Amino acid sequence: MGERIRRALIEMGALDKGKRIRSDDSHVYIPVLDSISPDALKGLADVEIVHMEFDEDRRRITVEEILGRRPSFETIGDIAVVEDEEPERSAEAIMAVHRGIRTVLTPISDVEGEFRLRRYRHVAGEMKTLTIHREHGIRYKVDLERAYFSPRLSTERLRVAEQVRPGDLVVDMFAGVGPFSLLMAKRGARVIAIDKNPCAAKLLKENARMNRLDVEIREGDASSLTEDLADKADHVVMNLPHSASLFLTEAIRTAKNGGVVHYYTFAPEDDLYRDVRIIEEKARELGCKAAVTYRSVVRSYAPRKYNVVIDFMVKKDAQRGRSTSMET
Repeated sequence: MGERIRRALIEMGALDKGKRIRSDDSHVYIPVLDSISPDALKGLADVEIVHMEFDEDRRRITVEEILGRRPSFETIGDIAVVEDEEPERSAEAIMAVHRGIRTVLTPISDVEGEFRLRRYRHVAGEMKTLTIHREHGIRYKVDLERAYFSPRLSTERLRVAEQVRPGDLVVDMFAGVGPFSLLMAKRGARVIAIDKNPCAAKLLKENARMNRLDVEIREGDASSLTEDLADKADHVVMNLPHSASLFLTEAIRTAKNGGVVHYYTFAPEDDLYRDVRIIEEKARELGCKAAVTYRSVVRSYAPRKYNVVIDFMVKKDAQRGRSTSMET
């Protein structure tokens, strides 16, 4: 019963969240804001109004405690993106708990189109889609409606970056605003970042400048902008899970002998690593081998569908030379 009353008080805006709830053998005492009239509480069943002192509650209340459920949301800079059946109610709780959140949006489309974008509806706070997101000591300017970005890949980006050594050449084929590229550049790699979305390329350039990192940025299609990079890359990043397989030829050609390709795709639960077969077949077509060095689920994407990563090392016959690897 106490929990029911607490939730009702939250919904009324009457709960004093700065005070700690008390109890004894027979009663639970819930603090109410001084500004709330006793008449406003008469509609609550099984409630007796008493006056007493409450200790300060130094424990931070959570969004889950306010709502009585766990809402689905992620934070990008000072923007919260809510995917929820009650976005307005969730937005109110999120902004009450996370004081740094200035805007709440909810998506009204899936990731779609050539540039992998989503459309959003403003729910609460400032009317904006542009923010500064911080990740692993790097600041990123992100515009959610103009360039794709997911904070849920943060751990994965660090995993890949930790494989890079100073002086390595990294080719990021679908760089977006630069979360892979800049993290690798920070570790001393020479990075060539490619993206065909003009807005993403512009933001990437601003992000490189803002973080004082040197990245070569190429705006355009990765299939044509890697032609001069055959057999040169120590690492190739392929974060285009909807259609990465279409660019495998360019990625394998770009990797040097012993280079590693970091390949991302979506796959069903019952065949998570089905693209290994596609990768191995494409490598054979190009006269080389692909040896899988790592594979893992990165995140859930939809019911029974996952975003997975497959790292594979490209092994080329040195005697066949560069000309063979570039045959079409």
